[in-house]
Amino acid sequence: MRPALFPLIALIGLASFVPSAPAAAQAADKATLIRRLLTLTNVAELAVTAMETSIPAQRAANPRIPKEFWDEFLTRARRDMPTLVDAMLPIYDKHFTKAQLEQLVAFYESPVGKHLAKVQPEITVQSMQAGQQWGARIGAEVGQDLAKRGVKVPSQ
Repeated sequence: MRPALFPLIALIGLASFVPSAPAAAQAADKATLIRRLLTLTNVAELAVTAMETSIPAQRAANPRIPKEFWDEFLTRARRDMPTLVDAMLPIYDKHFTKAQLEQLVAFYESPVGKHLAKVQPEITVQSMQAGQQWGARIGAEVGQDLAKRGVKVPSQ
């Protein structure tokens, strides 16, 4: 084989590992759609809201951890939200086609979709509070039932 052919063969071999222009553009389009959807749905903000809602319970469960830790944790979580969005890209990419993402973006750009995105943080907080009350009630009932059977459950 002539030495001049080696670079050409190597170039052809490498080209097989590079996505075609349409595939790369489609992946970029899909990533743009995912980012748009995550922005419209306030996903990162909802995650931080959920953390903020759970911090009081975490503080109560871990009283030896200083308040400053929790304050700094939330500050860094808010600041680092773009990294969370980046981490979500492959998750949404795996579960949604481009066409489905286009439909979701269209929904969240509609009046009802905008309304859902607006009230979702409040719904999340209220749902977490309802879940905490529900769990506390069930825990109290289980504790009472076990006590009736002679099982001692330590209190916090």
